[in-house]
Amino acid sequence: MDVRDGFIVGIFNYCDGWCQACAFTSRCRVCADIAEMEASLDPNLKPIVDAPVLPQEEPPPPPRWLQELLDDMNTAAAECQKEEGASEAWPRRQVLPGHERLETRANSYSVSVHAWLRTHDGFARSSDCHDPRAVIGWFHMLIPAKVARALRGLADDDPAGRTWPADHDGSAKVALVGIERSHAAWLQHVSDQVVTGGHVQDFVRELAWMRDEIDRIFPTARAFVRPGFDEPEEMAKLLAAEGV
Repeated sequence: MDVRDGFIVGIFNYCDGWCQACAFTSRCRVCADIAEMEASLDPNLKPIVDAPVLPQEEPPPPPRWLQELLDDMNTAAAECQKEEGASEAWPRRQVLPGHERLETRANSYSVSVHAWLRTHDGFARSSDCHDPRAVIGWFHMLIPAKVARALRGLADDDPAGRTWPADHDGSAKVALVGIERSHAAWLQHVSDQVVTGGHVQDFVRELAWMRDEIDRIFPTARAFVRPGFDEPEEMAKLLAAEGV
């Protein structure tokens, strides 16, 4: 686990985006940036945001080799912008043959649940992250996004050209987290007799199908180690070192 300035590097790449339910917000650079932006918009906090950086908090300049590398990268990026066609939109990445059905059904689940929630106001209004209603409401939008990213990442992957864990496995794992939490939430409501009807059973079956299909297409996704989330021993060492 790589920690820089107290933040876990890359933790936000494989999270579910539900910051209110996350125990790692204080370790997330994105959350810190959002908090800083919100503070800058609050007139009561403006003096704090605009305060100059203390000398001891001023980051040291990068070493010469790193600065030269950054300069070269900036120059290369500027030259790419000048090339013909640089302003055209990037083509949408394709999904491998045989995988389209997973993306289609993930999107269909999201649309169907969204329509169902609109007719069940009690579900739509719930925001308690421990409430199964909130779990269903949150993840029905996340699942198709993570499925799409995983499928397109797999289509573009070149295993021989990388020495790091596959990003598509990380995205697939987040999709699995959302699917399994949603599946459990629906079953909880059925058990509690909060909801009944064929639509709910259809949702449960769709989630089970998507789970099995992701496991088939991404057989190593569950073994993917998400920074922070899947590193309890490293987190324990970090907290112990900081005296927490």
